[in-house]
Amino acid sequence: MNRWRRHLGWALFVVGISTLHILSLPQSNAQEDQNFDRLTAEDRQALQKRFAKELWPLLTRHERDGCVGCHAGAKIVSALRMTGDIDKDFPMLIKQGFFIPDDAGSLLGRMLDKDPKRIMPPPAKDPKFKRPHWTAKELALLRAFVIDLDKRQKK
Repeated sequence: MNRWRRHLGWALFVVGISTLHILSLPQSNAQEDQNFDRLTAEDRQALQKRFAKELWPLLTRHERDGCVGCHAGAKIVSALRMTGDIDKDFPMLIKQGFFIPDDAGSLLGRMLDKDPKRIMPPPAKDPKFKRPHWTAKELALLRAFVIDLDKRQKK
């Protein structure tokens, strides 16, 4: 019995040390660590005004069935985590690379994706959810915004 206790104690010690080692390693979440914002303060302010006028109403419509409604809150299982506050969400979207042109993980890339497991908004499983896709005109607004933002980035 004492022999088993010794082995169990040793095993717990090794697991504890291993856990501490793993937790002390630097986090390597590329999307959070990398900053894609290379805008001047002037450009960021001008683009945020444009974003507030053209895109924020599209992202916040449909309440919980809309982009912000679905991607805000504690239970999000997504790389995109929004607060619902434009002053926090806009800089985060730029910093984390959600406006990169021709990127499969960007807002535009996910909205244009043909894969039903990746497309945004996803197909509704529950009939009471609306989740309408963006129209061609709305997608053109987003595309124009992404292209303009990319041109203003200091590379």
